[in-house]
Amino acid sequence: MQRFSANYIFPINQAPIRNGIVEVADDGVILRVFHPGNSPKEIHSTEFYNGVIVPGFVNAHCHLELSHLRGKIPRNLGIAGFIKAITEQRETELDAQDPKKLVDKAIVGAIHEMKQTGTVAVGDISNSTDTLLPKLQSDIYFHNFIEVFGLNPEEAQSTFESYLEVYKSFKSRFSNSTSLTPHSPYSISQPLWEKISEFIGKSKELVSIHYAESAAEYQFLQNGTGPLSDRYQSAGIPFCKPHGLTPGEVVSRYVTQACKVMFIHNTFAAARELEELAALYPQVTLVTCPESNMLIEGKLPNLTEFLASNLSIAIGTDSLASASSLSMLDQMNIVLQHFPQLSFNEVLCWATLNGANGLGISNMFGSIEPGKKPGLVLITGFDFQNMRTTPQSLVKKLI
Repeated sequence: MQRFSANYIFPINQAPIRNGIVEVADDGVILRVFHPGNSPKEIHSTEFYNGVIVPGFVNAHCHLELSHLRGKIPRNLGIAGFIKAITEQRETELDAQDPKKLVDKAIVGAIHEMKQTGTVAVGDISNSTDTLLPKLQSDIYFHNFIEVFGLNPEEAQSTFESYLEVYKSFKSRFSNSTSLTPHSPYSISQPLWEKISEFIGKSKELVSIHYAESAAEYQFLQNGTGPLSDRYQSAGIPFCKPHGLTPGEVVSRYVTQACKVMFIHNTFAAARELEELAALYPQVTLVTCPESNMLIEGKLPNLTEFLASNLSIAIGTDSLASASSLSMLDQMNIVLQHFPQLSFNEVLCWATLNGANGLGISNMFGSIEPGKKPGLVLITGFDFQNMRTTPQSLVKKLI
C-alpha cells in the first residue's frame, strides 16, 4: 500500500481537497481519499508532493498510426490541404529504406510519450494493424476504432472487406474494446455507408466519427463543390457528388440510434445542431482536439456554448501529424488559454472522467474514487493563486 499527498488532490467526483491524501493498494486500486487536516507529512508513509495530483488522463481521440508524420505537415492548410499533405508525405516515405521500421518505431515512441505524460486510456483510430502489437505490449487501455472510408462506389464491397479483416484482427485480441466505425460524413460513398450501417446496426458498438471539422465539409455535402471536391478530383478519386445534405443528416441516416457516439472535432458545428444529434442517441460525447483544430483550420469549436447546452465534452490529442505532442496537459492548456472563463477543474474533467464515460470505462478510469484504478498524475508549476496550470507546468506519472 502507498499514500500520496499534494497541495491539492483533484478527485473529479468531488471538490478539490487541500492537502488531501490518496491511499492506493499495491495493484493501483484506490482504497481511500481523505482530508488529513493541516499536517499531511505526519501521516505514516505518505509521499508529499508540491503540486496537484489528478487522475490519469483519458485521450479520447488519437491516430497512433500517423506518429511518424510528426512535424512534417504545415499549418493552416484546411482539411483538404491537410489530407493532401498526409497522402503525399506517406508516398514519399514509401521510398525510404525501411518504411515499416520507421512507422513501428514512431508508434512505440508515441505510446511511451503518452504513458510518461500520464495518459492511461486512449480511443485510437486504426486503418491498419500497424498498432496492434505495440498496443498488446503496453499497459495503457486502448479502445480501437477501425475506421472505414472510401468514396468510390464501385469499390465499396472490397473496401469494406479489407477493413473488416483489420477489425477481426483487433477483435480477436481486444474483444471488448474494438469497434468498426465510419470516418466522416464526407468521405464515404452511399454503398459503403449502407454496409457500415448494417454492420453497426447489428453490433451496436461504440461509434467515433469525425464531425464538422471544416466548413468545406458542409459545402461538399450541400452541393458537391469546394476544397474537398477539388481534392478528390485532382487525386483522381471517383465519387458521386452529394446534394442538399448536412453532416447531421448523414449521421442520423446511417448510424443506428442504438449506438453511443463520439463526435470528433465539431469545430464548425453549432450547439443547436449538436443538441439535435444528442437527442437521437443514448449517449453523445463531443471530443475536441485543440492543437489539431488550430493547426488545420486555425479555429477552435465554441466550447463554452457546448458547455452551456449541457453537452458532454472530452479531449483528444489527434495525431502527431497535427499536434506537437501527445500530452493531454498541453491540450488542456490550449483550452484554458483560449477560454479563460473555464476553470481548471472543468477542463480536467473533460480530460479524464468525460473521456472515460465516452469510452465506457468510467468504472475503472477518470476519477480518484475507491475501487477504481485510474492512475495518479502529478502536475507541478501550478498557479495556486488562480487555481490553474500554466504553459510552464510539468506533468509526471506517479502510478
